[in-house]
Amino acid sequence: MMNKTILAGAMALAMGTSANAAVTSVSITSMDFGSHYTASGTLFSDGTGSMTSVTPFYGMHWTANASQFFSTTGVQQTYAGTSLKGTYNYQFTLSAGQIAWGTSFNWNGNNDIPVLAIMTCGSTVGSACAGTGTPMQTPPFAGAAPAFNGTVASVSAVPVPAAVWLMGSGLVGLVGVARRRKAA
Repeated sequence: MMNKTILAGAMALAMGTSANAAVTSVSITSMDFGSHYTASGTLFSDGTGSMTSVTPFYGMHWTANASQFFSTTGVQQTYAGTSLKGTYNYQFTLSAGQIAWGTSFNWNGNNDIPVLAIMTCGSTVGSACAGTGTPMQTPPFAGAAPAFNGTVASVSAVPVPAAVWLMGSGLVGLVGVARRRKAA
């Protein structure tokens, strides 16, 4: 009985059932910036995508383009550069389930405003992404912390590491050796 359990476990590992999913795009639904503003658009894990206001922000609509994507957790990362609004340097560490985009906003004649959008998302299509406000580093809203919310639009399977495949095949081999010994 134990050999069958070990064999089933080894086969499950070898077949890759332990793979996780990674968010590859988020549909933006709103921006929280003092009040709640409806927004739309999609941001992608290749660092592209855009979003725009549906509800005007202080009487004007905004648009934003993604320029960089971040998904590594537990490591300090940087979104830095120079824009029309000046030099910026966002340093941050993402927690489990968080992803981020470096974006460039245009609003009311203020173009190229660098904004870091950090979100905590579920791992399945349709799950919520709740924004974490990051203080802006350049005018016209330096220090203000907009948060962007949405839903997971697409995910991809994360490949199972080679070590898991090796371990699975090793366990299958051990079960075979055990069976030969038992038969002898």
